[in-house]
Amino acid sequence: MTTGTVPNFLVAGAARCGTTGLVEGLRAHPQVFVTQPKEPHYFALHGRGADFEGPGDSGTINRVAVTNRADYLALYPQEHCYLALGDGSVSTLYYFEESLPEILRLNPEMRLIILLRDPVERAYSSHQYMRARGFEPHEDFLAAVREEPRRRAENWHHIWHYTQMSLYAESIAAVQAALPPEQIGIWFYDDLDRDYDETLQQILRFLDVPLIEGQTGSIPRVNISGQPRFAPLHSGISWATRNDSLRRAVKRSTTYRFRERIRRYTLQREGITEEARVILTPLFSEDLRLLRSLLSGDVPRWLQPGGERH
Repeated sequence: MTTGTVPNFLVAGAARCGTTGLVEGLRAHPQVFVTQPKEPHYFALHGRGADFEGPGDSGTINRVAVTNRADYLALYPQEHCYLALGDGSVSTLYYFEESLPEILRLNPEMRLIILLRDPVERAYSSHQYMRARGFEPHEDFLAAVREEPRRRAENWHHIWHYTQMSLYAESIAAVQAALPPEQIGIWFYDDLDRDYDETLQQILRFLDVPLIEGQTGSIPRVNISGQPRFAPLHSGISWATRNDSLRRAVKRSTTYRFRERIRRYTLQREGITEEARVILTPLFSEDLRLLRSLLSGDVPRWLQPGGERH
């Protein structure tokens, strides 16, 4: 039994790359602990606080962020038998300049789990997610992308940074410079999508957590994005999402997986348009070239030379 607790792993990002689905799988293991909330954003925001000014930011990230070290450590059990304890804040990777020094101060042996995704697909998924939540006013993805510089300047939080959050090379290079290779695990959204169970098992092995026969295979697709199937119903859900007190009451009285079933029923997945892909792909070409130089082993097609043109 351990007394006094600091985390020993972080699911660090990137956003919309399958981190929520992965965290649900990790939670299901009896020797893994993940904080509630899943994203306290401590490492990213500990030095600046949470004062974002985008639509809904006051009732979402500003409300749930834990930016004081004592409060953050209080999220973890003081006496426990867990082998792995951590959080799933996607801001950790994005705000790496703030995160990495605090990670090293708190636990220099921290292990980082990083998930990456085709950058155009990731950006589009973020837009669809914010549309589904009722916060994104632009139905047209490219129109929202054009608004991104203004939104960043006005301190809208990172989920609104559709293209900027899809630039990975600088953050990966910084992580590799700060931590030894055995503490860094990089996987891809493609891995989770193709074989969730095997990817989860790889990550559990990375955390030195023993596998349990039959433990995987029951994790639903979560945190999905898409277009509404039924406009009036979705309008009602969006209104409820923006109502802070109602949203908290719903969370208290329902389970996460129940809410996800409702989301899957009310949304239909829709692919990015060819026009948007053609326009946005060149934005990421140099970053992907740099990222390829940082990674070894098998990589998905979008990360192979010329693969971004699929």
